[in-house]
Amino acid sequence: MKKVLIYLGITTAVNILIVIISRLSPDFSEWYAVSIYPLFVSFWGRINGIFCFAVVEILLYLLIAAAITGLVFLIIRLIKSKGRRKRTLVCAGLALSCAVSTLVLMFQAGGGINYQRQPFSYHSGLETRMYSPEDLRAVIVEVISELELLVPLINTCEDGSFILDKSTFNRVSRNAMQQLGELYPVLDTYYPNPKPIIFSRQIISPLMIGGVFSPFTLEALYNRDMPDSSIPFTALHELSHLSGFMREDEANFIAFLACRESGDVGFRYSGYMNALSSLIGRYDGDDLFELFMTIPEQVRLQYSIESDYWWSFYSAPGGAAIAAISTAVNDTYLIMQGQEDGVKSYGRVVDLLIADYLARNY
Repeated sequence: MKKVLIYLGITTAVNILIVIISRLSPDFSEWYAVSIYPLFVSFWGRINGIFCFAVVEILLYLLIAAAITGLVFLIIRLIKSKGRRKRTLVCAGLALSCAVSTLVLMFQAGGGINYQRQPFSYHSGLETRMYSPEDLRAVIVEVISELELLVPLINTCEDGSFILDKSTFNRVSRNAMQQLGELYPVLDTYYPNPKPIIFSRQIISPLMIGGVFSPFTLEALYNRDMPDSSIPFTALHELSHLSGFMREDEANFIAFLACRESGDVGFRYSGYMNALSSLIGRYDGDDLFELFMTIPEQVRLQYSIESDYWWSFYSAPGGAAIAAISTAVNDTYLIMQGQEDGVKSYGRVVDLLIADYLARNY
């Protein structure tokens, strides 16, 4: 009992200390992100990268099974040990507290501290500020032009929907991030293969989730059931988290850059499609409809396919409630990590896209 209390006290104190120091000192968080965190990626990321399946997914199912089994045994023990119920409950509470404290510590080491590091704009030299509607429109026009060039080159089904080349997916994903690391040294790290989530359609899609980064196993996971057009961008978004950038707008921007610079038609298409979706969502000019109609027909078809896919889960019985709970949990989580606008932080990628456009053209 004494050793358990000592362990719980130490891990709890370390967790609190990490939170305080990282929130008060971005320099400490930056030092950790570039000096200590890469060691975890190189070691733990490589070990888990050996497996073709998502290690964290299997561990989660085992944890759920263990929790249920433990609860059953606890109930049985409480029934049998009438005179020692209080001690039994205390021991169970301490065991649970130690487990939670350990998981929090693993989370901090695997990504939590990185939320407080210097932003990617600090490393890239991009300056984000208030932009004019003309600046936003110019970026939209450029992205549409790029998609016009890509559409004739992509693989499609008979219905016109995009087909991703799965045979080269892992190699292109790793190479895309590695090549971007040559342009931005802060991204130069070890990148494992992104991994498909086994029960994507049964669990992840109803939650309206496209991808997940596991700070516990340092794995980048994606929803393998969603339309192919979303998979490359999503996989690189999660690999961007693995590179040490946890803020959602930055991960979106890094994923876009990796797609753009990948040299792969399918990845470029996915990157530009996702960028255009964010950009159009921000634009409120009088010519919005006319601008939207200049988007290639195949791209508009693909947007419709994506929308229909997610709507099939949202409109299912209880789907809206599940989606609302999932969004609320994610929103709360992001706010707790210092992203004050929660899930809206994903949309801040527009500021970075405009900054990148102006840096390249002026």
